[in-house]
Order: sequence, then C-alpha cells, then structure tokens
Amino acid sequence: MAGQSRSHFRFSLRRKLLLLSIVVVTLPFVGLEYLREMERYLRSSLEDSLLNAAHATAGSLHDRATLFPENPAETPALYIHRLRQPVQLDGYSNDWLDFLDWSQPYQIPDNPASLSYRLILAENDTDLYALIKVRDDRVIYQRPDSRDNRDGDHVQMTARMPDGGLRQLYFAPSAPGTLRPFMVEIVRDEYDFAHEIQRYATNITAEWQNDPNGYTLEIRLPRDYYQSLGFTVHDMDNPETRTLANSLGTAGTATAREPNGLLTSSSAIEQLIELQRNVSGRRIWVLNEYGQVLASDGDLERELETAGGQFIYNLLLPPPPRYFEDDLAGASRLRGNEVQAALAGSSHTRWRASPDGRAVIASAAAPVMIDGAVRGAVVVEETTHQIQMLQRAAFASLVNKTLLTYGLVTILLLLFATRLSLRLRNLSRQAEAAIDEHGRVVDYMEPSQAHDEIGELSRGYAAMLERLQRYNNYLEGMAGRLAHELRTPLTVVQSSLENLEGSSADEREMFIQRARDGIRRLNHLVTRLSETARLEHSLQLAEVESIDIVDMLAVCVENYRLAYPQRQFVYQHGESALYIEVAPDLIAQLLDKLVANANDFAEPATPITLQLSCDRQNITLSVINQGPLLPADISERLFDSLVSQRDKSQKEEPHLGLGLYLARLIADYHNGRLVAENLEDGSGVRFSLILPRQ
Repeated sequence: MAGQSRSHFRFSLRRKLLLLSIVVVTLPFVGLEYLREMERYLRSSLEDSLLNAAHATAGSLHDRATLFPENPAETPALYIHRLRQPVQLDGYSNDWLDFLDWSQPYQIPDNPASLSYRLILAENDTDLYALIKVRDDRVIYQRPDSRDNRDGDHVQMTARMPDGGLRQLYFAPSAPGTLRPFMVEIVRDEYDFAHEIQRYATNITAEWQNDPNGYTLEIRLPRDYYQSLGFTVHDMDNPETRTLANSLGTAGTATAREPNGLLTSSSAIEQLIELQRNVSGRRIWVLNEYGQVLASDGDLERELETAGGQFIYNLLLPPPPRYFEDDLAGASRLRGNEVQAALAGSSHTRWRASPDGRAVIASAAAPVMIDGAVRGAVVVEETTHQIQMLQRAAFASLVNKTLLTYGLVTILLLLFATRLSLRLRNLSRQAEAAIDEHGRVVDYMEPSQAHDEIGELSRGYAAMLERLQRYNNYLEGMAGRLAHELRTPLTVVQSSLENLEGSSADEREMFIQRARDGIRRLNHLVTRLSETARLEHSLQLAEVESIDIVDMLAVCVENYRLAYPQRQFVYQHGESALYIEVAPDLIAQLLDKLVANANDFAEPATPITLQLSCDRQNITLSVINQGPLLPADISERLFDSLVSQRDKSQKEEPHLGLGLYLARLIADYHNGRLVAENLEDGSGVRFSLILPRQ
C-alpha cells in the first residue's frame, strides 16, 4: 500500500517537463485568446458607445416637427448637394466627380435597358445646378423645320412657382451644344380658340452633349426661385414616325402634376448635432424618413499617437492606416441595414469595411420619433482605429511578458537539467561504489525519497542490490548447503556399497535398498534444481480453460488426504459452483506448493484448512495452517527465489527455497497475487491466492 501511495502521488520528471512545456506552449495561445477577448470587449463597448450617442442625439430631436418637414408627395424629395468648387456649364461630368456616386438612379421597372438616367442636384450661394446622365442607345434630335419642338428626345422640367402655379420647361435641342428651355402656354383668342404659344426662358441655361451611352444634360437655374422640381425624360426611338417610345419621371407619371420636393441640409439640425459630437473621429448623420441626409457633422479621421521604437511590433501588428477611402463622404442618402432598422422603429448596429479594406467602420442608428411616428433617424459612425491602437499596446505588453516568461522558463530548465544531471551522476557513483570488480555487493545504497523517476530508479537500485546481496549470500552458502545435502545420500550410497562386498545374502538386499534410497535423494535434489526452468517452459505452453474452481478444489483436497494420511484437511467454501478462466494444471501445482509448505510448518495433529471465497472483483483461495508465525522482515520477500525460512529440524528431505517462488510465477501468469500473513489470533499462517474475476 505504501508503494501504491507513492506511485499515486509522485510528481514524475515527465510531469515536471510537461508542466514547463505547457507553460511555454500555451502562453502565446493564452495571450492571443486574451487579445481576442479584449477585441470582442472593445467592439461591444464601441457599439454601446455609438448606440448611446445615437439615442442621445435622437432624443434631442424628438417631437421637433419643424426640423422634419413632411413631404406632401408620395415620392422622396430631390436632395440638393452643396458645391465645394465651381461648376463649368459644358455638358460634361468632370466637375461632378464628388457627387456621381450619390446620384439618384431612375429606370423603367419592367425594362431598365430601354431607358434609364441618373440625376444630381447641387447649389452654391446663387445658382442651382442639375446634371442628368441619360442612357439611350439612339439619340434623336428635333427637326429644325418642325412646327412641334418636342418631336425628338427631350427633357421636361416641371417647376412649382412661389405663387403655387406649375410651369413646364422643355430642353429639346436640334443638335448638341448650348440651349435654353422653352415654355408652352395656352392662350385663347377673341373667338375662344386655344392657341399654343412657346417662349424661351432667358434666366435658365443648359448644355447638351452626347456620350457613348447616350447624352448628358447640364442645367443652371436661379436658386430659391422654385419650391419643387420634377424631371421627365422622353425618348423617341423612330426618327421617321417621331412617336414617343418611353417616358420616365422623377415622381413617376405624376411628375407633371406633383413635382418632387427639394431637400437641403438643415443648419438648425447641424447646430444641434454639433453640440452632441464630443469625440474625435466620430461622424453623426441625421436622416429623414426616406434615408436622405438632413444634416451631418464630423468626419472619421482622427489623430493617432504612435510610440517610437516599436519597429518589431509594427511588423507583427501593423498600426491602423492614417488615410483610407471614406465611401460615405458627401453622401445624400444612407441605405445600410442599421438605417432600415431605425426607420422601421428599432435601434441597430452594423460593421463594414472601407472600400479599400484599410479601415473597419462601426455605425449605430436610432429612430427619431415625432407624435409617436418615425420621422427620421440618427446614425453615428466611428472607425476601429482606437481599438487597434489599444490592441497594439496590449500586444506589445504581451510580447514583453512572453519574452520575460520564456527567459524565466529557460533559466528554470537549465537549473532543472543541472539538478537532474547531478542526481544522475550521484546515483551512478553510488551504483559503481556498491559493487566491486568481482561482482560482490560491498556497500549499501541509500534509496532516494524523491517521488519521481530518478527516485524510483534509486529505490529500484537499492532493492536490486539488496536482492543481489541476498542472492550472493545464498550462492556463497549454496556450496555448504549442497555439500551438506549431498553428503548424507553419498555417504549412505558409499557405506552401502562397501558393506555390500562382505555381507551375507540377507544383508545384501538391505544394503542395496539403502543405496537406492540415497540415489533417490540425489535425484530429488537435481529435480528441484531443474524444476524452475521446466515451470517457465510449461507457462509458455499452458492453455487456459473455464473450470468450476469449487469442484477442482474438492478433488485436490481428496488427493491431499491420500498424499498426507497423517494430516487432516478441511475444505470451506460458500459457493456451489464458481467458474473461472485458468490453467487447471498450473493452479493445482500452485496448491501443491502451498499445501506442502503448510504441511512442513504445521504443528502435529493440527488440520490444514483450504478456504474459497469471492466478491464482485476477486476470487480468494487460502491455505491455513497452525504453527510458527512469519517473521516481520521476511513477509515481503518470502516469494522471492532462493529464500527459505526452514531450519534443519523442519526438513525431512533436501530443500533449496524454490517452492513459493514457483507458486508466485504461476500467480503472476494468471494476473493474480500471493499474500502471506499471520492469523489474527497468532495461532498460525495464512497463504492466499487472489485471482481477478473475468
């Protein structure tokens, strides 16, 4: 039990090395997992911060209906961008590059290839500009001699005047270049006949130019002169018939009656959100119910602090780029998932990458409520550059601590290897000093108390030297024992042969019998010496079969009663039948050794008891005799080879101390074990064979 306890609780070299290896190997993975957890935490914190900012800004706009005017038409208003640079009216889109991505597309739903165009409106302090890029596979111009100036491709602009009246203006050129729109008025004469009168608008200038996909119309008109505008593109496909093929308006078929409203940035909203934006690198949008931008403030660029002397960290984890492509800069409408959710009445967040992949942008949107209805949304955006900087700082700290830990682990490994080498050298010196050049054990080896492999090796060496010393002692006494054992039968044989020469016929038979007895004893000694080799060979050839151990022991007990008629045998068992997988001949041979040993040591006229018991795990077979007790110092090595506890008065025939050793070999073959112990009452000894149940 003590050996099992040491084995169970020992801290082996393999475990020590495994522990150090785990520390070295897992540290980077733990660090990376820490960085991932920190990134998830920072991302979640950024989302919460953006949502809180969006709710705070939306809260300042709740129930302020004057900031969110209702659009009387069912279609979205036309958004008017703010020009950052002058526009040259030439019919080309070079001056509109900042707004092309935000142009409003229009197309025929069932047949978009037949007619489509994009519209952009922009203003400065004095003028309003419009750019219309039309896709048309065939451009047909007006006929110069035609009485109807609308028999070719043309653009109709519907304008609601300050007095509430509508005015229709037509851009219908007979060739590319500069043109002025004309207005059509219906006038009745004195006879009440209606006449159509055309006159040109002198305060509006336009430029028409062809391009590979169709044509481009660029218009300039006075600012703050119109309350609403609508544009309708008319397409003529047949130059002969001059019939209208398709028409497409910004407000659908009702464009000529209800033109689109005009939408510009609200300075009042911009002042409000400017007070809410208190973080550098954060942008706030305010949208109407169609997702069109009413106001925006801030940008996504921020100053990043970069510490010097971090060349290695820059290679392993590059810093966030200072410049990246901002695809929403100057946007007139936002269409993200978070915007759609906010306009539907719920807050939402979204993560997206910049078009060049150099930045990750987080956005959060919250609805703006007026009279219990959603009338707009607030969107707050920010990049993850600050998160990346915090990650880089944590990564630098992690690398520093990892290098420090690696250094400490390396020092520990060197100290561990040095101590291990010293222990092995000390063990080697003790082993060399314990045995002399002739193989004699000349010194005692102190076993180590360490609970690892070297400690086990030291204790194994000490036990081996102890057994080797006993073996040497046995061999040294073997000559005397063999001489003593052989002298008596040899003397008997020699004296019988000498007396045989001069004996009479009656005495001759007696002397011949004595010689035969001596030869038999000599043969018994030789048989005992070769019995171990024969048993090891028989173990290799043994066949295991299922037998009833209860019945087998009953047969063996009957045989023992015949073999030892002077001894009483008692058989105790609690089972009527008990089957087990064993080699029957070997088990019988083991019992023979135990019974022979019990018979040699049992007191005269005392019985030998064979007990059979079992539990859920083991089957126990015990041989009990009354007699002298086992010494405490021999119980653990009693089943070793060449160990005998007999004295001269206890043996009737030669004995070399191999019986119990052979019994142990048979027990080991059956995965069992032999236990020798004194009886609790001190009256004798119990030898038990414990076999596992299959």
